Amino acid sequence: MNSEHVGELPPKKSHRAKLIALVLVLLVAGGVAVFVAGRPSRRDVVTTQPVSTPEVLDAHCEEGVGPPRVLRITDNVLVAVGYDLANTILVTSPEGHVVIDVGMSPARARLAREALLREAPGGVRAIVLTHSHIDHIGGASAWMEEGTEVWATDAFRDHFLKQYGSFRMAETVRGARQFGWHVDEESLPCSALGRRVDLEAAMESGIVMPTRTFSGEASFEVGGVRVELHEAHGETHDQLLVWLPESRVLMPGDNYYRAFPNLYTIRGTSPRPVDAWIESLDTMRALRPLHLVPSHTVPLAGEDVIAGALTRYRDGIQWVRDRVVSQANAGVSVDRIAQEMALPAELSADPALAPLYGQLDWSARAIYDSHLGWFDGRPETLYPVPSDVVARRTVQLMGGRDAVRQAAQQARQQGDPRWALHLLTLLRDAGELDASPGTEGADELADVLGEVAAAVGNSNGRGYLLESAYELRNGPAEPLVPRPAPSMLDTIPITQFFAIMVTRLIPELSSDAHESVRFVFEDTNETFFMTVRHGVAELVAGETPLPGTPEPLATVHSTTGTWRRLATDMTSPVSALASGELRVEGDALAFQTFTNRFRRGL
Repeated sequence: MNSEHVGELPPKKSHRAKLIALVLVLLVAGGVAVFVAGRPSRRDVVTTQPVSTPEVLDAHCEEGVGPPRVLRITDNVLVAVGYDLANTILVTSPEGHVVIDVGMSPARARLAREALLREAPGGVRAIVLTHSHIDHIGGASAWMEEGTEVWATDAFRDHFLKQYGSFRMAETVRGARQFGWHVDEESLPCSALGRRVDLEAAMESGIVMPTRTFSGEASFEVGGVRVELHEAHGETHDQLLVWLPESRVLMPGDNYYRAFPNLYTIRGTSPRPVDAWIESLDTMRALRPLHLVPSHTVPLAGEDVIAGALTRYRDGIQWVRDRVVSQANAGVSVDRIAQEMALPAELSADPALAPLYGQLDWSARAIYDSHLGWFDGRPETLYPVPSDVVARRTVQLMGGRDAVRQAAQQARQQGDPRWALHLLTLLRDAGELDASPGTEGADELADVLGEVAAAVGNSNGRGYLLESAYELRNGPAEPLVPRPAPSMLDTIPITQFFAIMVTRLIPELSSDAHESVRFVFEDTNETFFMTVRHGVAELVAGETPLPGTPEPLATVHSTTGTWRRLATDMTSPVSALASGELRVEGDALAFQTFTNRFRRGL
């Protein structure tokens, strides 16, 4: 009995263990099944590059910009569209008006002002500058009245001054090309964001510096109308949006317009804050506006319409950013990332994401460079063969100058002007094609640039190509020089002038020099030492120079205002000395030689 009883115990434990194991298997199997069932199905993402053709640009210029006119948004909000590159918006009240953005020049601002005040007469209590780009601030003087407040963000001044900084000449030349300075209206009917730019008129400065600035948020009230200002970085680091809570009207500045956003501008600029731009668009979505009145292109109306437009816009920006991140992390070259950049079909179909102003491939390169720099990981790009050597050897391998030129002509006949342009620039870089303005080679290059432009719908790219063709035929135009008012110059810190002066030392006139000058500004009690040392200029602020600084050959006494006008060639050194505005202690002739080592003017 006992032996049988003992012998039956193990089977009972085994049976229980099997039951437990079976339950565990079923639970695990069920969990796996649930996990598999919850896994999203994988499918290929269909992406396309948005359509950008001259025909699309023509239609956009008519629909998205149109002729100069005033549109009424609500009972107390009007916008002048088509008068300039940027719109001017008027918020009216019984006690005076608020103006948002003021155009690029006083001449055009006066036209927009007349049209708006014809619809709503009244005084101007405040001006709001959404950011410091010249097309939004250059016409301020046309709107100013006694007591008018000018609002902007705290970052406005520094961002504005950058435009007059060390790279002003490069940005001016490239900007003139981007806007197609000498290009006829038929070839470039608008600048995608607005009316064609009048660059000559824009040289007259109507800029007025802000009298009220803020960070984060601010608000004010005029005639019972509450105006809220929200810092909203995006196309610039000093951007703001304007919100009228009672009427739910949103003015986004340049953070939304009817074209793919200019995440990089070919006129040249520092990287734009793409992540912050997305956040600003989300801030705008959260406000649930009924009216969206951008500073470029036409307004939008309807909560659902605007919500969809803002959502697609931010998704378009994020899609490009995220693709750059994922492709870069996968080791894909920046050239390939840019070349293959496209949008999902549902985004690509949105006219507001058509690459008529910004462009996907340019944006991809800018995002890559802002995070990883110029090097994209390919070892062959670290120590490349010089470009002129590549050009010479390539031309030789292709059979010489005549063979390459014939291939370029054949490419043009076959409707492939981009390949023809590549071949002709190879010849130019190899020294086998004289492209000096007015030569046969320059005319041929200009013709090919025009043929490439004929298929381009992006107004900036098209303008740049056609203006470059003009320069090949006629020679480069003398760069435009702004004419800032003395009152505006006086708002620029004197340190900014010296910082620019450092970069304007002419090495050919200073490579054998080692000398210094002491500057004393009596109105601000500031002292600076400027040292020239073998082609390098060194600036030191304060009473104590750095070790190794030679004894100053002269001490210059002046005021900051006088020096600003001397630095910009608005006053001559001779007249400043004669009037006593400039006094030199020490060797005056040596000081003159010292100053002649620098390039002056704007």
